[in-house]
Amino acid sequence: ATYQNVKIRFHACDMQLNVDSDAAYLVQPQACSRYAGYFYLGSPQPKHYILNGAVLVTCKTIHSVCASAAEAETAGHFHNAQHAIVIKRILEVMGREQNPVPLKTGNSTANSFVYDNIPIIPITSRNI
Repeated sequence: ATYQNVKIRFHACDMQLNVDSDAAYLVQPQACSRYAGYFYLGSPQPKHYILNGAVLVTCKTIHSVCASAAEAETAGHFHNAQHAIVIKRILEVMGREQNPVPLKTGNSTANSFVYDNIPIIPITSRNI
């Protein structure tokens, strides 16, 4: 193996589910994209970023053709949110109260769309 001394370290935390989501636009044959999700338990407001070992890691192909990188990221958000709902319910049944699950992404357009922060600019009519 390339890395023979690999270790996974878990840090003490409040066991709040966190999701890091990412997508790669048009990297698959036939104009398909890919998305990935890294699901881990952490604290709701960590003083510094601690990345615990994964609870779940997903990496799948988006079979529909996406028109932009933001659309691929949004599709990845959607699929990762579906997995997050199941994991959140399992944690709640185990007695671990969960806050709303933060979905993190590197694409600001997709992030604004998902969290409904895109400003609506009214179109004014002009005489031509």
